[in-house]
Amino acid sequence: MKSHHWIALFLAMSPAALAADPPLAVTGLVSTPLHLTLADLGSFPATHVSATQVSGHGPVPLDCTGASVAAILDKAVLNVGKNRNANLAHSLLVTGDDGYAVSLSLGEIDPDYGDAGPIIATSCNGKPLDNPRLVVPHDKHGGRAVQGVVSIQVK
Repeated sequence: MKSHHWIALFLAMSPAALAADPPLAVTGLVSTPLHLTLADLGSFPATHVSATQVSGHGPVPLDCTGASVAAILDKAVLNVGKNRNANLAHSLLVTGDDGYAVSLSLGEIDPDYGDAGPIIATSCNGKPLDNPRLVVPHDKHGGRAVQGVVSIQVK
């Protein structure tokens, strides 16, 4: 197809299709890769977290609700091997729509080890979010609060 056809196709797309929220891709060492919209995230059991984290602008109180990262990984079905405590050798790379990325170990998410309780928030402080946000409630600093999460890659 010639390039001008692609331009015409793009211009013909409805504003609703262009404004649709980008899916959050869950990929890597999973048996069932996922592509989740905000509505899909809302279908997970709601997990609520409250925290106050330090930022460059002072303390930031967070009162957020969303899908637990553990529940999302359960749905994607981790495929990290069968060795004893195999998940402890693996991590997640969580990336935002601006390219900002952070890492979490599977051990810190595991309730038998770190039990950090991270969520992919769909609302914070009583307001729905336009894009999903990673919230790690036990972090003292908000540096891992990735906004506009577009991917979770299991490594």
